[in-house]
Amino acid sequence: MQTVNWYYRRLKAMSPAEIAWRMQLHFRDKADRLLVKRRQQVRTLPELFNGQGISTEPGFRVSDICIMSQDDTDGNSKHNELLLARAEKILENRLSFFDLKDQFLGNPVNWNRDHKIGKNTPMIFSSSIDYRDVREAGDCKYVWEPNRHHQLVVLARAYRISSDIRFANAVAEQLDSWLVQNPYGIGMNWRSNLELGIRLINWIWAIDMIQEAHVISDELYLRLLDSVSRHIWEIDRKYARGSSANNHLIGEAAG
Repeated sequence: MQTVNWYYRRLKAMSPAEIAWRMQLHFRDKADRLLVKRRQQVRTLPELFNGQGISTEPGFRVSDICIMSQDDTDGNSKHNELLLARAEKILENRLSFFDLKDQFLGNPVNWNRDHKIGKNTPMIFSSSIDYRDVREAGDCKYVWEPNRHHQLVVLARAYRISSDIRFANAVAEQLDSWLVQNPYGIGMNWRSNLELGIRLINWIWAIDMIQEAHVISDELYLRLLDSVSRHIWEIDRKYARGSSANNHLIGEAAG
């Protein structure tokens, strides 16, 4: 919980229009809480695309690097060795971030945990979580960092330079476990729109780079499309505004 002075300074930074907007958000969150269960149901392709065709093929590719197109120069060879070594750690569900080195995240990965202090975060309606209260939710930075899914791009890059199917399978497995553990609107990983935006970017890159491996089943792909749609919908209606419209707004829009 923040101090009274913190809230006073935040209030002083807001215009009357922003205060009114934030009050509107408060009442919208009340309505969202009642609808969250219904919105967790995976929609069909026609529902996702509003009846405007049901093609799931990507409209573009983010990488034109051919499978196993490695440059044999000394510099790139060393780079590839480092990349593959890092990917091997990720296969073991070990990740290095902030001051944690090769931290084991669980098997499957526990996506709703502050792995530094060993505390699970509450699995309740996301807007009800005070992410600034370490006692309630752990340190949000240590929860959110693995959920940004930068590591999925590392795995996907490793697949493209090696054609080792293990790396592509790991991308699919981590995406699947994330969807299972993070139903729409529940938990810390739906709490910040900036986190949603960063995660979307990494999903697009990772999924594109393992496309030739054909490891994502139709069922998983549909669930991913549904979650991507929910990510975009959340961002679109909750763009940072007023005193909060800074780097968060850039990250949200990029996603």
